[in-house]
Amino acid sequence: RSRHHRESLTAAPPETTHITLLETNPCLVHYCNKGRECILDESGEASCVCQRKCPEVEGRRGRRLVCGSDGHIYSSHCDLHRTACLSGISVSVRRGVHCIKHGKGWANPEHEAQWLRPSPTTPITTTTAVNTVATITDATMLTTETPVMVSSEIPEEMTEPAVVDNEIESGEFMGKENPDGCTMQEYEIMKDNLLLYNHARLMSQDNHSKDYLVSIMFSHYDSNNNGNLEPTELNEIAREEHLNSLSSGCSLEDMINFEDGDRNGKLSINEFYIAFSKLYSVSVVSLDKALETNRVTARVGDNVEIKCDVTGSPVPPIVWRRNHLDLSTIGEEEVRVFADGSLYLTRIQLQHAGNYTCHAQRNKDVVQTHILTVHTVPEVHVTPRIQSKRPGEDVVMYCHVAGEPFPKVEWLKNDEPLHLDSPKKYQIVGNGTALRIRKIGFADTGAYMCQATNTGGLTRDISSLVVQEQPTPSAPNEERRFFAFHERGVSVYEPTTCRLYHQIQSTDIIPGTQESVCGGKGVKCVWGRAVNVANRYVYATQPDKDRILIISKVQMVVVDVVATDKFPVDLYYVPHLDQVWILNWRSTNNTGIKTVQVIRDAGQKRKHHTVHPEPIDGQFDLVRGLFIPSPNQELSHYSFKYGYVTHTNQRGLYKLDLANLRYTRSVDLTPYNCVPAQVQFSALYGLVIMQCLEPVTGHPTGQLLLDYLTDTVVATKPGLPGVPFISPDSRKLVTLDRTDSGATLIVQEITPTGVTFSFDVKTTLNISDITFYPSETTHSYDIYASAQDKEDILFLNLLTGKVEIITGVGRAMAPEMAKWGNPNRPIGGSGLFGQYMVTPANEALFVINGRSRTVNCEIGAVAHPSSIVWTTLKYH
Repeated sequence: RSRHHRESLTAAPPETTHITLLETNPCLVHYCNKGRECILDESGEASCVCQRKCPEVEGRRGRRLVCGSDGHIYSSHCDLHRTACLSGISVSVRRGVHCIKHGKGWANPEHEAQWLRPSPTTPITTTTAVNTVATITDATMLTTETPVMVSSEIPEEMTEPAVVDNEIESGEFMGKENPDGCTMQEYEIMKDNLLLYNHARLMSQDNHSKDYLVSIMFSHYDSNNNGNLEPTELNEIAREEHLNSLSSGCSLEDMINFEDGDRNGKLSINEFYIAFSKLYSVSVVSLDKALETNRVTARVGDNVEIKCDVTGSPVPPIVWRRNHLDLSTIGEEEVRVFADGSLYLTRIQLQHAGNYTCHAQRNKDVVQTHILTVHTVPEVHVTPRIQSKRPGEDVVMYCHVAGEPFPKVEWLKNDEPLHLDSPKKYQIVGNGTALRIRKIGFADTGAYMCQATNTGGLTRDISSLVVQEQPTPSAPNEERRFFAFHERGVSVYEPTTCRLYHQIQSTDIIPGTQESVCGGKGVKCVWGRAVNVANRYVYATQPDKDRILIISKVQMVVVDVVATDKFPVDLYYVPHLDQVWILNWRSTNNTGIKTVQVIRDAGQKRKHHTVHPEPIDGQFDLVRGLFIPSPNQELSHYSFKYGYVTHTNQRGLYKLDLANLRYTRSVDLTPYNCVPAQVQFSALYGLVIMQCLEPVTGHPTGQLLLDYLTDTVVATKPGLPGVPFISPDSRKLVTLDRTDSGATLIVQEITPTGVTFSFDVKTTLNISDITFYPSETTHSYDIYASAQDKEDILFLNLLTGKVEIITGVGRAMAPEMAKWGNPNRPIGGSGLFGQYMVTPANEALFVINGRSRTVNCEIGAVAHPSSIVWTTLKYH
């Protein structure tokens, strides 16, 4: 309200004032936004219009120039808000060096009229700002020979340059008790701006160090050449060059108040030098244009030091970032920022690959980008190791290669390249995934080598062939078996002949105890999950008995029983730490009252027990989900250190240090409205892919990509619902989006720059589960998917998009019979070089030949099988 209104309210009787004024002027109770004022229309109704005029402000200390978010400087807050109203453009007050960055007038402050945005009584035009550019050829010298990026460093704690009003929108004041006084903060800002102004004004001259610049300023201000600066001289130069506009609260004369050490009322040359030598906030920051991008290559396990080439005088503190996050805040032992501005990475892993940026601590405009590429030594595996054949037969040898970058693959014989000019003799399948030799003779006996080469090195593996009239029977290198968990116990089978190796009955007594495997006669077994541990044991949860059974792969009997919290369901094995992580539901429903436990030394011959990881805020039982990297990832010996945990109704994650069993930090996903329902980890490029749901309704909110190193979100895909699956080589991402009419499989490629779309496939099959199967033509993988309600298995070639259907695999058990979140029709492959997959039907097991895409056999009389675990017997 105006002063007139306040006086009227004071003079009028309290009981009559409000009614009287309201009847005569409705604008008194009609609120208008900033930049608008209330008027009465023809009918006497109150309405808001753009403010017609701003009050005039007189005097130096009354003038408070304001920096707008559009980069323009305004004469007052009123002028800014009025301009925004008239132009219809949203303009807010910006603090810091926003207007200076946009070059608004600092190069020539004597033309003050050019600083201010024109009053929008006429159409508004925008002028292009020109930034000051210089080259630093020496740490202290300024030239204009070759353009490079240069900016001046302003301290973050000094949030306002002098041209910007310190008053916050709420009316509070920053950095000063008296809004009309010259605080130390405003004084430092004034000196910053004074150097900036003179730096810009003298840019046309050569070789200006900071000290030289200060000496020129002193000589320029000392008009009587007596070696001292008096108040009259400072006031005169400030008036001539409009230097008082450099600060809203300080004048040039205030330098005497702050810097006059001998209290003689004037500044000597030494006192003037000292004033600016103490000004560490101003540094001319530079970066040679040729060094803006720096490429660094390292091998897994290396230690790497990266220097920042951003320089300044004085030398500024350096900040290193990845995905905009300050790396000094992540608390990683392998990622350290040293005082000299260098970044040191120790024991580099694949997830360290990516972009790192460095800049001066108080200047984010001059940035150097370092692109780190991490490579590995190739891995090569062949099968069979040795084979004996008769002359005239055909033979096949298989090879699988992994590495980053993906290696070049070649086949050799006895260290010599194969003569591939004879296609009738040798056939290389796909990208070297197999070698076929037709109509072999005695001369074909030899060592056949699959060789992989990349920047990390060269690796070979050998498959030996012996050609003789009477082949020597050779024992297999390894034999695969699978454990099937069902209502009557556990059955162990060999997939080629589908022969039953062993049966653990539900009524069998566990050795060393008085307890049975599942219960007395007529008691059905209830299984949660089962996992292969160190290829020595199979762990299986029994949720209704609050325990885990440990079965020996060799003895095929239960060798240990581990008590857990109530209703243990999910199991995760971490090979490099030899841990089994357990998610206990604590209820028959999948709700957020779960607990997490760990079994250490899980693959060792010992009595096992569980421990809890360190709780969050003393609460063990608020867990909703536990996400641990898969042990089936290739290059997995480049180990993952962390998993993630979600809590009840919280949009975010807690990062879990697996080795130390404690939480390290939280990841807030509130801006993305994301409660992670499923999380997948890529061994390559450090990507974490999350399926997101809305916290209350459970509606899908898309897919998020997280950087594993910094826990920052690097990409969002709100239009991509569904469950993500990552191939064992970390190069394919398949998202299963179940719909009312079937399902859609979205296939994406994981690359160094992110995730790119390849293709999608729509099917009328209601897909229950997915497994990856080694590709016949590439060193990557394809997928097989089982159907919930049909006797079909879908095959999808992830390279070509080709789809095939395998029929006659029996009908799955009803979805409502599947318990503890298990799919009603799981499907599981037998691993690298594994030819077979197994999928349960309602009362049977079907073994699928993945190479011929046919049903190998049906195993009947198996009651409601729920889980399949593959093991391998290796022979030497």
